[in-house]
Amino acid sequence: MTAETPNSAAAASTPMDHDASETEKLLPLHHAAPSNSHPPPPSQAKKVGTALFYAVSSLGVIFANKIVLSTFKFPSVHTLALLQFTSTTLALKVASLLGYVNLLPVTWKGIKSILPLSTCYLLNILTGLSATQNLSLPMMVLLRRASILMTMLLEKYMLDSKPSKTVQLSVGLMLGGALVAALGDLSFNLIGYIVIFFNDLFTALNGVILKKTSEEYRKSKMTVLYLNSLLSATGVSLIILLLPGETDRVQSFPEWGNTGFLVYLVFASLMGSVLNLAIFLCTSTNSALTTTVVGCLKNVLTSYLGMFIGGDYIFSWLNFAGINLSIAGSLIYARATFRG
Repeated sequence: MTAETPNSAAAASTPMDHDASETEKLLPLHHAAPSNSHPPPPSQAKKVGTALFYAVSSLGVIFANKIVLSTFKFPSVHTLALLQFTSTTLALKVASLLGYVNLLPVTWKGIKSILPLSTCYLLNILTGLSATQNLSLPMMVLLRRASILMTMLLEKYMLDSKPSKTVQLSVGLMLGGALVAALGDLSFNLIGYIVIFFNDLFTALNGVILKKTSEEYRKSKMTVLYLNSLLSATGVSLIILLLPGETDRVQSFPEWGNTGFLVYLVFASLMGSVLNLAIFLCTSTNSALTTTVVGCLKNVLTSYLGMFIGGDYIFSWLNFAGINLSIAGSLIYARATFRG
């Protein structure tokens, strides 16, 4: 839900960029060192370990979502999203009570401040899970790169920012590859293409709205994640109750007695909070460049391994060429974004 999409309540789109002003550390707050002390830099083993933890967690939640929704054909992305939102909310609350993270007090003013972001976050996760259900993983990863173009356009309009020529060219290469791959997509699913378009839009909006959210909440990333998950769990619960036949489809799902399905469902539900922890540790221990490169390599692995997971990818040379063209563009984009 990886919002990543990352397509889980982890994902996709959880705001976890590195921030030098970040005050939340995964250590008991009542044992915090004095503010004038400087902790030693993390060891190379810790840097590599947290980067691998992020990559493995991200791949795990993507593949678990795909197996639950496509292999077992679980009918309700809303229920899966609710389980992921709930696990993240509970995990953060317990961590706060134990003193491992610092959450700002929940107030009506805070809820109103974060509500636009949380609404976008919810829609981002739901469309991401729906895209996972309706598209093969290689095409989903490919088409999600359109969110970079949407982000560029929104930031130019709302924040008056302008990317470099290299970034613009790399985005063009990614989108060109996506177009070529779409022309050779033998498993074309119109619903999947529609929901991935809206997922790209909500991903872009999520990043732009975050930059316009109050400074107090932008500095407290765990509070943003907690409120996003809490409000999204409330919102998706209302959707489940109001959507005709939703509860009946879940209750009549024939695989509830299948141990394999239950294992994957629990794994997919819990991996949302694990992925958020992994992103936090990776961005806190490594540079933003390292995290971005790991994320890019993870998407490359997802594109290739996804051809064999889910059972819905149909090979064609045109599609395969487009996937590789888009991957090349994404690697250039990752390099260009952080040069200079």
